[in-house]
Amino acid sequence: MPASILVATNEKKWLKKIIEEKFQLDIIDSYSCKLLSELLSKDLNLEINYNTIRRIFEVVKTKSNPSVYSLNLLAKSIDFNDFEDFKKYIYKFDNDIFNELIHLSLERKKINHQMLMEFVQDLTSPNWEQIYQLKTVIDLCIEIQDFDFLKQVIHLKYNLGNEAFLEKFTVCFQRLYFEAKNKNLSVSDFILQNIATSEILQRILLQIYVSEEYLNDFWGDWLEAASVDLVYDMEVFRNILLCQKKFNLNLFDEAKELHLKAKNDILKVEQNLHPILLGRIAAWERILNSSTQDPPLYLNQIASCFDKACYFVFYYRLINVYQKVDFQKGMIVSIDLNNLPTNLGAFDKRLLNKFYLTSALYYHHASEFEKAKLTLLKFDENRLDVWEIDWFDNNFKILSEIYN
Repeated sequence: MPASILVATNEKKWLKKIIEEKFQLDIIDSYSCKLLSELLSKDLNLEINYNTIRRIFEVVKTKSNPSVYSLNLLAKSIDFNDFEDFKKYIYKFDNDIFNELIHLSLERKKINHQMLMEFVQDLTSPNWEQIYQLKTVIDLCIEIQDFDFLKQVIHLKYNLGNEAFLEKFTVCFQRLYFEAKNKNLSVSDFILQNIATSEILQRILLQIYVSEEYLNDFWGDWLEAASVDLVYDMEVFRNILLCQKKFNLNLFDEAKELHLKAKNDILKVEQNLHPILLGRIAAWERILNSSTQDPPLYLNQIASCFDKACYFVFYYRLINVYQKVDFQKGMIVSIDLNNLPTNLGAFDKRLLNKFYLTSALYYHHASEFEKAKLTLLKFDENRLDVWEIDWFDNNFKILSEIYN
């Protein structure tokens, strides 16, 4: 069986468009696909079944991907060496036009919605160059307050299936967060009005830019407004952060109620929860219910050293902030510092960096001073998330003075 490949939407769009133009034919139904098959056979001696053409151009529904062989034949029919040659051409062509449109929009301080959206809608799995193109478009929307176009952008269906894409999207959506943080009420209100229906806003502005210091401010308002049906763990995430918000307001009964909801929500989640969330819930179990469970809640359910490290960072930090006691001296944390991964993405590297500082603080409180000093050496003060720097920065300064 010939090898099959996944074909991007814009690749299909351009392949269909160029074929239609060359053969003066609209590919819209089975008859047109059959006619194209006959033309290719008669004029170019290229044999491709009309059913294959129907599936490639989605005249009929199919779950299978087209074969490289069939795509190569179609590419040859429009004078390319093969499908890869065709792709190189359209991506350069697309990219040049897209950049010209962006440049024109920046010059005129005005966005042609229809023309620009033709390109933006294809950026569902962008590379880094496309990410910065998208960032430029989003920044321009903010600058000229074109919230109608921005609304279209945040409601596109992006490919959020892996961490690499989230790292990229964190870059292109970052100005939304910082504008809101700097009291841009137009941006903050826009997010408040749209976050319930935008998965990308929930994943980036809530689950990446976790802003505990603004729980009683704009970020807490976004959290309250978020829906729980777009992101699989949003209900757990939302309730445990709102638990913290209520505790900050001295609404302890409401905080306990939300904490219990978060624990119950875990039972409804079919996918594995991130250890960060488990660490948060375990910390509030300790703070709200004076739990002395050792090891803490959920820790024994976590297998990998790196996941335990993520859990530990958030568990320890919350206890340190809200209880300010050295109960950690008796805490058993089975994390082998020599068994932690090194081939991590940027987001996970920052988590690991936070773990080194948190571990150094833990060992210092446990009077294991040599371990504290050695672990502190692994910490890089330049690799921190800017939205949660204070606790880490302050403790780094304290430990640095102690251990020189």
